Amino acid sequence: MRELSEKTESNYFVNSVAKGFAVLTAFDSSSNLMSLSDLEKKTGINKATVRRFALTLVDLGYLTFTDENRFKLSPKVLDLAAHYLESLNLPDLAHPILERISSSIKESTNLAVLDGPEIVYVARVSAAKRIIGTNLRVGSRLPYYATSLGKALVAWLPYEERKEIWKKANVEAYTEQTITDFEELEASFDECRRNGYAKGNDELEVGLRSISLPIFNKKGEPIAAINVSTNSIRTSEEKIIEVFLPILKEGVEELNRLVSTLS
Repeated sequence: MRELSEKTESNYFVNSVAKGFAVLTAFDSSSNLMSLSDLEKKTGINKATVRRFALTLVDLGYLTFTDENRFKLSPKVLDLAAHYLESLNLPDLAHPILERISSSIKESTNLAVLDGPEIVYVARVSAAKRIIGTNLRVGSRLPYYATSLGKALVAWLPYEERKEIWKKANVEAYTEQTITDFEELEASFDECRRNGYAKGNDELEVGLRSISLPIFNKKGEPIAAINVSTNSIRTSEEKIIEVFLPILKEGVEELNRLVSTLS
């Protein structure tokens, strides 16, 4: 095993993170219960340091400490694999659904995930002959509070998580309609949860109108969101609800079923 104390040429390498993962990956079928001495021998990390990492992992819930003064993996480590599997190929799964929605309503459709206080576009289908949003592409980032995708991703999170995301955001008004007050945004989230969808009207850009629905994992947590974006000049709010929403719901229900089959 490579010595963790060795210097790495990568200026971004964080040795403490590597050591933490070394402790986790030290456990296997032949070493499912280990003392500090066992961990020291298996990882090459001195006993005082390996003790700090092991106890930190106990506090985080990834290790448990037995009555025999030994450590073992906890079921929580499965969450790491579950999060990976749930997101595995999500853009690939979503793309034909986005294409079908876009083809049906002749508007752009997008799939986004949350990264801190921003949404990140991970799949996108642009409607033919539509100019609006042409600067958006896979990898584009936008502030969550000013987008229907962001609202759909955050509205169903626990209150404390929503509050922390707000604290991390660099809140600014893009238009007169941009929500820049936390309590007002919370009221918007209440409406999202009541309706089952999130709307955006002139909040990021004047003339931009959209509607979004969240994608949930098996635990009911939002992992992505799909939206339809359009222009307020050609699309009324009534049309979005009466025409676009049923088609969007059908696609989202299909994607939720696909996500639930990932194992």
